[in-house]
Amino acid sequence: MTITEIRKRRGRLYLLVLDGEPAMTVDIRTFEESPYRVGSSLSEEELRALLDESGRRRAEEKAVYLLSRGDHSRRGLEEKLRRSSGREAAAQAAQRMEELGYVNDERYALRLARDLTERKLYPRRRAVQELCARGVDRELAVRAVDETEKEDLDKALELIVKKQYNRLHDEDGRRKAGAALARYGFDGGTIRRALAQCGADDTQEDGWDAGEDLPLP
Repeated sequence: MTITEIRKRRGRLYLLVLDGEPAMTVDIRTFEESPYRVGSSLSEEELRALLDESGRRRAEEKAVYLLSRGDHSRRGLEEKLRRSSGREAAAQAAQRMEELGYVNDERYALRLARDLTERKLYPRRRAVQELCARGVDRELAVRAVDETEKEDLDKALELIVKKQYNRLHDEDGRRKAGAALARYGFDGGTIRRALAQCGADDTQEDGWDAGEDLPLP
């Protein structure tokens, strides 16, 4: 195959025209660092190597961009990179970010666990689930949440005071408050203790109905 033309594209890309036909895009830096120019002939293996290098570089650039907008777990970053890059390029880019110290799962898990439990007041089990959903290994997620200071009961009480206290004057309001806490992720025992401390000790778990969702603080 012969490169018969190079066309500039947006996003620092070249479109390579091979044997007169538009073929594929590579990033400008990768192409200009290669030995190829208009008129160069490439084998299938050389073309594949050029594309792989361009894909790796573009995945790394996207990884840096994503990390500039917010912290990620390694798995979470890799999954996002796969949306625009090949599986291998995404894995290599995520590994490179980890090697450079831009990605650190333990640091990410501890920071996110504190935010979920202290600011959003997530109960322990919901915080663990959220960490896992964002690519954190379950064992690390459990350990990170265990290192946070607030107990589930304290979080439930804080939510009741912030959002539900004026609803506890009657049985219907107490049931709705309990249902809202259940949807927020609190277990039945924690909900009963929290409501009891707020003077709603006659509320039964099986009496909770579908009240309004409890908003995030």
